[in-house]
Amino acid sequence: MGRPTLPLGTWGKITRTQVSDGRWRARARYRDYDGHTRVVERYGASGAKAERTLIEALKTRSKVRAADADITRDTRLADLAQAWLQVREKDGLAQATLDLYAQTVNVHITPGIGQVMVGEATVGVCERFVSTKTGTVAKRCRMVLTGMMQLAAQHDAVDRNPVRETTAVNLGKKTPKALDTATLAVYRHRVAAWCAAGSGGRPRDTDLPDLVEVLIGTGARINEVLPIEWADLHWGGDGDDPATLVLHRSKSPEDEFVVVLPDFAVKALRRQRKRKHPGALVFPSHSLTVRASRNVNRQLREARNFTGDGTKANPDLSWVTPHTLRRTVATVVAEALGDEAAAGQLGHSSPTVTRKHYIDRRWASDVTGVLDGLAPVRGVSGGFSVGELS
Repeated sequence: MGRPTLPLGTWGKITRTQVSDGRWRARARYRDYDGHTRVVERYGASGAKAERTLIEALKTRSKVRAADADITRDTRLADLAQAWLQVREKDGLAQATLDLYAQTVNVHITPGIGQVMVGEATVGVCERFVSTKTGTVAKRCRMVLTGMMQLAAQHDAVDRNPVRETTAVNLGKKTPKALDTATLAVYRHRVAAWCAAGSGGRPRDTDLPDLVEVLIGTGARINEVLPIEWADLHWGGDGDDPATLVLHRSKSPEDEFVVVLPDFAVKALRRQRKRKHPGALVFPSHSLTVRASRNVNRQLREARNFTGDGTKANPDLSWVTPHTLRRTVATVVAEALGDEAAAGQLGHSSPTVTRKHYIDRRWASDVTGVLDGLAPVRGVSGGFSVGELS
């Protein structure tokens, strides 16, 4: 019977041999992660020093080779989450998406279930954790956990992904809600008034209204507008040369998306250009970096119901977010040019998602010009009572 096979990443008995005066060799058989067993040796001034050097080298070798294979049943979910985030980063996802995943891990998963080991993450354990969350947070936690445990399964730490057998989070049907023209005007006014009012602390971003104009003029997501640079903008010329803006939807050049800008968005960008912020960014932070979307969202939450005198805002716009502006663009474009055009403006591959999540169908299109053709003709009822004609 041959000697037993070493487990991956381990070594056998260490032997010491004096090879010359003051020089010793320590040697051991090591099974690499490709399945091959190799002899590894190190030297030292004594047998003990040579062995210590060898053990250190074997540990380092094991750690480096196991970097992509060190997820086991004993790995804690907090560590698994970080490994999963690293994998997602290598996938080239947009920074905004990575930030959202990291926030989900750091705020919810690690504090709530991070000390549970992979082998302990049963269907029941995952189900109970997700059930402590509500709404979109619950949905996002389940999604991230699914990705984490899929990674564990790919490393043979579990036989199956237990999260897939948990109850799906149903958020219910949410009808898209857009702003009508009058309410959009109120929103614009409040944002401008909030910026002008100041707060006594750090000056408010005076370019926030122009950032809003670009959101309205493109239908882009806020995390697509915040990182735009002047190099992404083509000012356009006369005739058939419109102004355009390149939106970067991920780190891949293949995900660049070009939108044609309306005049009011171009004017907003020209105002921003006159502010002469240093650097390449169009809407930089005070430290000249990309603004954090959470800070901009907070500012817009404060501004949307700003009245200046502390009275209750009417209409109440507490439901309006930057994504509402995206839905407003989709609704207006769909009403004028159809769902396909709305999907194209938002960068959707088909109008299915646009119809389901973005287009507000609460108002019928203005087709009075067509309906006027059905107006009753004086003195002719055709057998129907049309009432008194004036």
